[in-house]
Amino acid sequence: MPTSTERAEPFSREGGFTLVELMVVLAILALAATAVVLTIPGEERSVRGEADRLAARLAAARDVAVIEGRSVAVDLAPSGYGFARRVDGTWQPLPGRAFEQRSWPDALRFNAGSGHGVTRILFDRVGTSPTPQTLVLTGGDAREVVRVSATGEVSRGP
Repeated sequence: MPTSTERAEPFSREGGFTLVELMVVLAILALAATAVVLTIPGEERSVRGEADRLAARLAAARDVAVIEGRSVAVDLAPSGYGFARRVDGTWQPLPGRAFEQRSWPDALRFNAGSGHGVTRILFDRVGTSPTPQTLVLTGGDAREVVRVSATGEVSRGP
């Protein structure tokens, strides 16, 4: 029994959390989960990103053809694509990290306007392309188009 100078505390705060504290923790977890979900690339973003990357590499290959004054080829297949340049009558891999052989992401499909499995785009020493192409990248419901014109211009869009 407590004495007159001591009082019994009806509730002890040592044993748990208040409802407000639990609500704050849940709100923080919800914000963190939302941030994670938004950073996961969806099919549309990955197809768009791959189309942007391909278009930039095609334009860079055209520029290399002009700068070096020699033909550059881009070989595209259902499995991926790579770059080569014509040196002393033979095709050799184009040096540089940007021109390394690249595989398509798993969910992405490639189709050239020609309908063939393997497509070669050539850029001659003045940057024009005797092999204009329309390349279609698809994944799920997403669809992106990359075009190479006869003048060597690389464009993206519908």
